[in-house]
Amino acid sequence: MVDLDRIHQRLELLAGYLRELRRLRDLPVTEYLQHEVYAGRYLVQVAAQTCIDLANHVIASECWRAPRDFGDSFTVLQEQGIIDDALAGRLRGLAGLRNRLVHVYDEIDDARVHEALANGLPDLDAFATALARLVS
Repeated sequence: MVDLDRIHQRLELLAGYLRELRRLRDLPVTEYLQHEVYAGRYLVQVAAQTCIDLANHVIASECWRAPRDFGDSFTVLQEQGIIDDALAGRLRGLAGLRNRLVHVYDEIDDARVHEALANGLPDLDAFATALARLVS
């Protein structure tokens, strides 16, 4: 059974991360690169992890198939009709970025992270909306 309090708590956390990410998105790239890259990296990482945690909680609660990895969590939600194919694909990309940030697989292009905020934040909003709709 889905723990509604847990879902709502995580959605509130995600909303807070989104507010800060929007602030960073609106900065000129030069200011972002000079003063905010570590804040940006951290916020992207925790926002991604929050989405993964939400997905996995719903998946486990509903006894759907176990995801093979973090990105596959979004595929499971897609298979169950919770999110659409396009959003699932973009969220799998976010899970990959989260892995690069956490494990520092390669050099991070912080200008690209800043640029991605413009396109990626609506996906986080769409995911939060889909989860809120699921539990309402």
